[in-house]
Amino acid sequence: MARTGRPKLENPRNKGVFIRLTEKEYTIITEYASDHNLTITQTLVQGFQKLWEQEKEKDNE
Repeated sequence: MARTGRPKLENPRNKGVFIRLTEKEYTIITEYASDHNLTITQTLVQGFQKLWEQEKEKDNE
């Protein structure tokens, strides 16, 4: 009999990071995420990716 359920992800998110935020930082992140229909994780990952791309562009100049 075939196994049912969710298919396995090609690149699962199985690592975690814990950060402490001020109330103001948390509010800013959650409001931004809500306004852009993103999760907090998506918001932070996209922000990091943007910083990473900017750094790589600087290195290529």
